[in-house]
Amino acid sequence: MNKTHTPSLWKVPLALLLLGLLVPHLLSSGFHLRLASIVCIYTILCAGFNLLYGYAGQISMGQQGFFALGAYAYALLTVKAGWPVYAALPASLALCALVTLLIGIPLLRLRSHYLAMATLCFGLIFAGVASRWIEMTGGTAGMMVPSLAFAGHTLSRTELYYALLVVMVAVLLMQNFIVGSHLGRVLCSLRGDETAAESLGVNVVAYKLRIFVLSSVLAGLAGIGFALVSRQVNPSFGEFPILVTVLTVAVVGGLGTRYGALLGAVVVVLAPQGLARFGDFETIIYGVCLLLFLLFMPHGLSGFLQNLVARLARPAKPLTPLKVSE
Repeated sequence: MNKTHTPSLWKVPLALLLLGLLVPHLLSSGFHLRLASIVCIYTILCAGFNLLYGYAGQISMGQQGFFALGAYAYALLTVKAGWPVYAALPASLALCALVTLLIGIPLLRLRSHYLAMATLCFGLIFAGVASRWIEMTGGTAGMMVPSLAFAGHTLSRTELYYALLVVMVAVLLMQNFIVGSHLGRVLCSLRGDETAAESLGVNVVAYKLRIFVLSSVLAGLAGIGFALVSRQVNPSFGEFPILVTVLTVAVVGGLGTRYGALLGAVVVVLAPQGLARFGDFETIIYGVCLLLFLLFMPHGLSGFLQNLVARLARPAKPLTPLKVSE
């Protein structure tokens, strides 16, 4: 890794943390604070997808299933089993990792659209089970999730936002470390050509499984955060709109970029609020904007900003004096 880029691994996330700490003081209502919390949640969710697909080239269409699995596991452990938060949270993430291992070992031998369809089936199956297993999950009505509390203190909305902000920054730091390490180079080799990577001694299946587990755990962590913000969990957590959100954030922010997940989450969460004034035309305008992103910003906002900064930082070429013919 180039030493000149090492400070950016922590300087940018630190700046984001300091900026995020000021956000509650700039907002005027609890609704806006909820939007800021959802930005953090979507960033966590899509950072895992970015590592899996943007860097490793493994398309998973079942992230919404792990998003719902983490939320349901946390709700069941805290509400029905009576576990404390400090035990229920890691146990829920461990369950996501275990389920990913069980389904990932056979699935990751598949490639391209076969892997995408197989993971999509997992998400559909989980949503179906959650809506029909009424005795355990509450069916379509879902379950109520208690507020997050530590040592008898219940976190307020602002404190919950700060907790999500810290987790989001930690996830971005971890992503930067992975991308800048040997593991990041291995993931990029998988995206380029798995056969060539394997010929160089890379254990393709093992690395694919590791990044698949990590992305699923991050999806489960995001699901827990969304359940805490919403104070409930229901089958919609594992349904198709969540997958559409993940893909939209990836397209808008930029796959294979370090801060595409954050930029995409900001746009996807805030854009509908600005487009609401257009009434029935909101969906049409939103769709046209996404199409324009695909056509003119194939690397998303993050890629566009990187190119813009590179152009501005490029030294101007000195003017060549004109030769005057004698």
